[in-house]
Amino acid sequence: MSNYHAIKALSNSSLSVLNRSPAEFYKRFVTGEMKGQETDAMLLGSAVHMLALEPERFDAEYVVLDGPINPTTRKPYGRDTKAFERWMLDQLGAGNTNGIGSRKILIREEFADSLAIAKAFQSHPTIAAIMASRAEKLFESEYAMEYEGSCNFRVDLKCKIDFVCPSERLIIDLKTSHEPSPYTWSWHAEDFGYHRQAAIYSDAMEAKYGEPFRFYFGVVRSKQPHEAAVYELDAESINRGRSEYEALIEEYIDRKAENNWLSEWQRGVFPINVPARRRK
Repeated sequence: MSNYHAIKALSNSSLSVLNRSPAEFYKRFVTGEMKGQETDAMLLGSAVHMLALEPERFDAEYVVLDGPINPTTRKPYGRDTKAFERWMLDQLGAGNTNGIGSRKILIREEFADSLAIAKAFQSHPTIAAIMASRAEKLFESEYAMEYEGSCNFRVDLKCKIDFVCPSERLIIDLKTSHEPSPYTWSWHAEDFGYHRQAAIYSDAMEAKYGEPFRFYFGVVRSKQPHEAAVYELDAESINRGRSEYEALIEEYIDRKAENNWLSEWQRGVFPINVPARRRK
């Protein structure tokens, strides 16, 4: 499998960075001065995805250990503690002699949580029916498409899709959330640009297969009781996502041509308004 992050192309993730901070986009994706690092949340999210979609690959990619125990509480130290950091360095340092090798480390409690989330996703009736079907299923698949911008400027877009059923013209993306209920998660989708992601993935699949695809989000609560939901964005949301990703690509083209990576609020005194708090 190729190194997806090394592929020189825009993605929803990089466009989200551009939308948030052109300066960060410049340092991460133009000059390479800033390197993206896998956070603990990303590590656990990757483990959930593998357990949910490709469990047969888990043992080759991860190792489950007991972790360092706090002698006072008799519970494992958290990943954000110095004790855990020292323990992790010890494990990685001995990786060639203790059977870990290049595999990523999960402590037993993290594995149990990841497995419970994966099973909740698999148990949702819609997901279970799709998984049980005889339709071809592609997991963690990488795709690219070319976008033609202003002045015939061409830009490559890439995406890595969790789950595709080509014959069913269906895309599924697995998300974990602290609150998966429809109202709250719809705000999460807005905040994280998931409508842009759905539009990019759908357009990439239509470009490859010549037919439109449906896009489902499988959303699971990250804590007990791990309720699962399957959401389908309406056409208005998908179209807005498409308009937004196209506008961000045009912004990228303009900024690259002008070598301008400043936000508007960096240019002088910028007026702001204190917004009313949205309902939770």
